[in-house]
Amino acid sequence: MVDLWGNIRHDFVRKREDALFFLYLLLWLIFSLRLSAEIVAIGIIISAAVYWFACSHLRYKPASDIILLKNFLIGLQYVVILVWETAKANVAVFRIVFNRTIRVDPCIIYFNANLKTNIARVVLANSITLTPGTITITLNDDLFCVHCLNREMAQSMEDSVFVRQLRKFES
Repeated sequence: MVDLWGNIRHDFVRKREDALFFLYLLLWLIFSLRLSAEIVAIGIIISAAVYWFACSHLRYKPASDIILLKNFLIGLQYVVILVWETAKANVAVFRIVFNRTIRVDPCIIYFNANLKTNIARVVLANSITLTPGTITITLNDDLFCVHCLNREMAQSMEDSVFVRQLRKFES
Protein backbone atom coordinates (compact mmCIF):
# COMPACT_ATOMS: atom_id res chain seq x y z
CA MET A 1 0.00 0.00 0.00
CA VAL A 2 2.85 2.41 0.82
CA ASP A 3 4.59 1.53 -2.43
CA LEU A 4 1.44 2.33 -4.42
CA TRP A 5 1.06 5.71 -2.67
CA GLY A 6 4.78 6.39 -3.19
CA ASN A 7 4.45 5.67 -6.93
CA ILE A 8 1.38 7.89 -7.24
CA ARG A 9 3.08 10.72 -5.32
CA HIS A 10 6.25 10.29 -7.38
CA ASP A 11 4.24 10.48 -10.63
CA PHE A 12 2.54 13.69 -9.51
CA VAL A 13 5.80 15.34 -8.47
CA ARG A 14 7.58 14.19 -11.62
CA LYS A 15 4.90 15.47 -14.00
CA ARG A 16 4.59 19.13 -13.17
CA GLU A 17 2.46 19.73 -16.24
CA ASP A 18 -0.31 17.53 -14.79
CA ALA A 19 -2.41 20.39 -13.57
CA LEU A 20 -5.64 18.43 -13.98
CA PHE A 21 -5.17 16.71 -10.59
CA PHE A 22 -4.79 20.06 -8.89
CA LEU A 23 -7.78 21.43 -10.77
CA TYR A 24 -9.89 18.50 -9.51
CA LEU A 25 -8.64 19.12 -5.97
CA LEU A 26 -9.35 22.84 -6.22
CA LEU A 27 -12.88 22.17 -7.48
CA TRP A 28 -13.40 19.69 -4.64
CA LEU A 29 -12.35 22.27 -2.08
CA ILE A 30 -14.50 25.01 -3.64
CA PHE A 31 -17.62 22.84 -3.77
CA SER A 32 -17.08 21.51 -0.24
CA LEU A 33 -17.59 25.01 1.22
CA ARG A 34 -15.54 24.00 4.28
CA LEU A 35 -11.85 23.51 4.86
CA SER A 36 -10.71 20.82 7.23
CA ALA A 37 -8.12 18.07 7.28
CA GLU A 38 -10.76 15.42 6.51
CA ILE A 39 -12.13 17.40 3.53
CA VAL A 40 -8.61 17.89 2.12
CA ALA A 41 -7.68 14.21 2.62
CA ILE A 42 -10.87 12.96 0.99
CA GLY A 43 -10.39 15.52 -1.79
CA ILE A 44 -6.87 14.27 -2.48
CA ILE A 45 -8.06 10.67 -2.66
CA ILE A 46 -11.03 11.44 -4.90
CA SER A 47 -9.02 13.81 -7.12
CA ALA A 48 -6.31 11.16 -7.53
CA ALA A 49 -8.93 8.53 -8.44
CA VAL A 50 -10.65 10.78 -10.98
CA TYR A 51 -7.27 11.82 -12.40
CA TRP A 52 -6.18 8.18 -12.72
CA PHE A 53 -9.48 7.35 -14.44
CA ALA A 54 -9.05 10.25 -16.89
CA CYS A 55 -5.49 9.20 -17.74
CA SER A 56 -6.11 5.49 -18.08
CA HIS A 57 -9.62 5.22 -19.51
CA LEU A 58 -10.27 8.57 -21.20
CA ARG A 59 -6.78 8.76 -22.77
CA TYR A 60 -6.08 12.12 -21.18
CA LYS A 61 -2.63 13.51 -21.89
CA PRO A 62 -1.33 16.72 -20.29
CA ALA A 63 0.16 17.85 -23.62
CA SER A 64 -3.35 18.00 -25.04
CA ASP A 65 -4.25 20.66 -22.45
CA ILE A 66 -1.41 22.85 -23.66
CA ILE A 67 -2.52 22.44 -27.29
CA LEU A 68 -6.14 23.10 -26.31
CA LEU A 69 -5.21 26.28 -24.44
CA LYS A 70 -3.09 27.51 -27.35
CA ASN A 71 -5.89 26.80 -29.83
CA PHE A 72 -8.43 28.44 -27.54
CA LEU A 73 -6.40 31.64 -27.42
CA ILE A 74 -5.93 31.66 -31.21
CA GLY A 75 -9.66 30.95 -31.65
CA LEU A 76 -10.54 33.79 -29.30
CA GLN A 77 -8.25 36.08 -31.25
CA TYR A 78 -9.95 34.93 -34.47
CA VAL A 79 -13.39 35.82 -33.08
CA VAL A 80 -12.17 39.29 -32.10
CA ILE A 81 -10.71 39.78 -35.59
CA LEU A 82 -13.95 38.55 -37.17
CA VAL A 83 -16.03 41.02 -35.15
CA TRP A 84 -13.64 43.87 -36.01
CA GLU A 85 -13.55 43.07 -39.73
CA THR A 86 -17.35 42.70 -39.77
CA ALA A 87 -17.73 46.12 -38.16
CA LYS A 88 -15.35 47.68 -40.71
CA ALA A 89 -17.23 46.02 -43.58
CA ASN A 90 -20.53 47.25 -42.15
CA VAL A 91 -19.25 50.82 -42.28
CA ALA A 92 -18.03 50.33 -45.86
CA VAL A 93 -21.36 48.91 -47.03
CA PHE A 94 -23.22 51.65 -45.13
CA ARG A 95 -21.18 54.23 -47.07
CA ILE A 96 -21.98 52.54 -50.37
CA VAL A 97 -25.70 52.41 -49.62
CA PHE A 98 -26.11 55.98 -48.37
CA ASN A 99 -23.57 57.81 -50.54
CA ARG A 100 -24.74 58.23 -54.12
CA THR A 101 -21.29 59.22 -55.39
CA ILE A 102 -19.66 55.88 -54.56
CA ARG A 103 -20.04 53.59 -57.52
CA VAL A 104 -20.71 49.90 -56.93
CA ASP A 105 -18.33 47.71 -58.91
CA PRO A 106 -19.22 44.08 -58.12
CA CYS A 107 -16.82 41.34 -59.04
CA ILE A 108 -16.26 37.63 -58.63
CA ILE A 109 -12.80 36.44 -57.65
CA TYR A 110 -11.21 33.03 -57.39
CA PHE A 111 -8.34 32.31 -55.02
CA ASN A 112 -6.55 29.51 -53.21
CA ALA A 113 -6.14 29.99 -49.49
CA ASN A 114 -3.62 27.14 -49.08
CA LEU A 115 -5.33 25.87 -45.94
CA LYS A 116 -4.64 22.27 -44.91
CA THR A 117 -7.87 21.20 -43.20
CA ASN A 118 -11.45 21.21 -44.37
CA ILE A 119 -12.66 22.80 -41.16
CA ALA A 120 -10.36 25.79 -41.68
CA ARG A 121 -11.69 26.16 -45.23
CA VAL A 122 -15.29 26.07 -44.04
CA VAL A 123 -14.56 28.59 -41.27
CA LEU A 124 -12.95 30.89 -43.85
CA ALA A 125 -15.91 30.53 -46.24
CA ASN A 126 -18.36 31.30 -43.44
CA SER A 127 -16.28 34.24 -42.22
CA ILE A 128 -16.22 35.71 -45.72
CA THR A 129 -19.99 35.28 -45.99
CA LEU A 130 -20.57 36.82 -42.54
CA THR A 131 -18.61 39.90 -43.57
CA PRO A 132 -20.99 42.36 -45.28
CA GLY A 133 -20.28 42.97 -48.95
CA THR A 134 -18.80 39.53 -49.63
CA ILE A 135 -20.38 36.12 -50.21
CA THR A 136 -18.64 32.81 -50.73
CA ILE A 137 -20.31 31.28 -53.78
CA THR A 138 -18.47 27.96 -53.97
CA LEU A 139 -15.67 26.12 -52.29
CA ASN A 140 -13.98 23.28 -54.19
CA ASP A 141 -11.08 21.72 -52.32
CA ASP A 142 -9.04 24.86 -51.69
CA LEU A 143 -10.45 27.02 -54.50
CA PHE A 144 -12.76 29.76 -53.24
CA CYS A 145 -15.19 31.65 -55.45
CA VAL A 146 -16.24 34.88 -53.76
CA HIS A 147 -18.62 37.63 -54.88
CA CYS A 148 -17.54 41.08 -53.69
CA LEU A 149 -19.63 44.23 -53.73
CA ASN A 150 -16.62 46.36 -54.62
CA ARG A 151 -13.22 45.65 -56.16
CA GLU A 152 -11.59 47.15 -53.07
CA MET A 153 -13.11 44.36 -50.97
CA ALA A 154 -11.65 41.79 -53.36
CA GLN A 155 -8.06 43.00 -53.07
CA SER A 156 -5.71 40.68 -51.20
CA MET A 157 -8.50 38.25 -50.31
CA GLU A 158 -6.12 35.27 -50.51
CA ASP A 159 -3.83 36.81 -47.89
CA SER A 160 -6.50 38.36 -45.69
CA VAL A 161 -6.32 38.56 -41.93
CA PHE A 162 -8.72 35.59 -41.76
CA VAL A 163 -6.42 33.38 -43.84
CA ARG A 164 -3.35 34.33 -41.81
CA GLN A 165 -5.13 33.59 -38.53
CA LEU A 166 -6.42 30.23 -39.78
CA ARG A 167 -2.92 29.25 -40.93
CA LYS A 168 -1.65 30.08 -37.46
CA PHE A 169 -4.44 27.92 -36.03
CA GLU A 170 -3.49 24.99 -38.25
CA SER A 171 0.19 25.03 -37.37
